Amino acid sequence: MKVILKDEVDNLGLAGDVVEVADGYGRNFLLPRGLAILATKGAMKQAEALTRSRKAKESKTLGSAQASREVLESRALRIEARVDERGNLYGSVSANDVQRVLRERGHDIERKRIELRGTIKAIGSYEVPVRVHPQVTANVTVEVVDAEGRISLRDGAIIDAEAVEAAAADVAASTDTDTDVEVLTEQALEAAADFEQQQEQTEAEAEAAPDATEGAATVVEGGADEDDV
Repeated sequence: MKVILKDEVDNLGLAGDVVEVADGYGRNFLLPRGLAILATKGAMKQAEALTRSRKAKESKTLGSAQASREVLESRALRIEARVDERGNLYGSVSANDVQRVLRERGHDIERKRIELRGTIKAIGSYEVPVRVHPQVTANVTVEVVDAEGRISLRDGAIIDAEAVEAAAADVAASTDTDTDVEVLTEQALEAAADFEQQQEQTEAEAEAAPDATEGAATVVEGGADEDDV
């Protein structure tokens, strides 16, 4: 059946849109809730009026929506969560959590406008689209961190922050140096990240090694045939 939307409906359309829907969905949900009317010839004029009204409102709010996007994109949302030693969450971060933090910052945004696909299940930085206006979408950075501060993400590697800081403190205590513990911690974190990259490079070279050996064997075999001739 064909209906005219009187209001925005998720994954369907905006006020004034003429859409085709399943008969059951239209009769049992859209029409009883006042979200749509049947798209009869007489109702098409109402559809045009709804569309004009919607676009007029959008044009008035477009400027403020663009300003909201700049504000939302200027600062990351930090969400604390309980995690295991690998940085995986005990549970997950959903769009409801993003909405809660946005509200804490004074942004009253509907849950349906936060376009988080699925859920977040590990610490890290994520880009979440937030639709602040039909024509404006803010790409909000969401940083999920360990609530206890034990585990952190550095250059793509999981770092045990407490262990690194403790090691740096031990070095500072056992050596006659004026180097600050925070500096040593930073150096230790950099060393840990470098080690992680070296490990990945070593593994990649090890995987490529059999191919190189096979190629060399083929060359030797070919050379032996020439000598025989």
